[in-house]
Amino acid sequence: MTYYTPLNGLPYPAPTDTADLPFHLQSLAEGIDARTVLRYATAAARDTAVPTPVAGMVAWLTTPGTLSYYTGSAWIALGAWNSYTPVWTAATTNPAIGDGTLTGRYAVVGKVCHFTAFAAFGSTTTYGSGGYSLSLPIVTGPTGGLIQFNGMALSGGGRGLITCQPSASSGSTTYTLWGHGATTSSAISQIGSGGLFGTAFANGSFIRVNGTYEVA
Repeated sequence: MTYYTPLNGLPYPAPTDTADLPFHLQSLAEGIDARTVLRYATAAARDTAVPTPVAGMVAWLTTPGTLSYYTGSAWIALGAWNSYTPVWTAATTNPAIGDGTLTGRYAVVGKVCHFTAFAAFGSTTTYGSGGYSLSLPIVTGPTGGLIQFNGMALSGGGRGLITCQPSASSGSTTYTLWGHGATTSSAISQIGSGGLFGTAFANGSFIRVNGTYEVA
């Protein structure tokens, strides 16, 4: 029977196993191979060589010169900025970006994610109805109800600072946006199709958000 090391589950033969040095060395080498820092020229070469990656695998890519790890669902470049497209939804009827722009970038360093998201509205953008939410690039860890993201928005009523909060205290994938709903009050409300300062969003308006949080 084959024995396995307690920490990494590497195979080694039992004393009673039939002597087969090449086979036992191959089994050990294959076990170690998946646990080392893999090295490939590009992401495409990595994906071809590792079609079914396992969570925790680490790979170095010569181009663009980044270290990446597999989360269980995607390869993430450590410390490098990655692109993502935020999902924009509303509480009642979802909006659609149309000919506007919806972009995002994020970087993961250890258990910390830094991100930025930008929505620039165009002439064919539709604004839905109800309070808005934008998606995060990586699922959050415990937020403790304390974490806030900051940003800026522009509507026909002017430019104003906004604040955002994850939609759950742990394992959140989205966040809501809050700002001044009227010029006559300092109170903030959830930003949605009504826009900012009591004036709806329109062509040329935008929402920009930046934040940092612990990943799951």
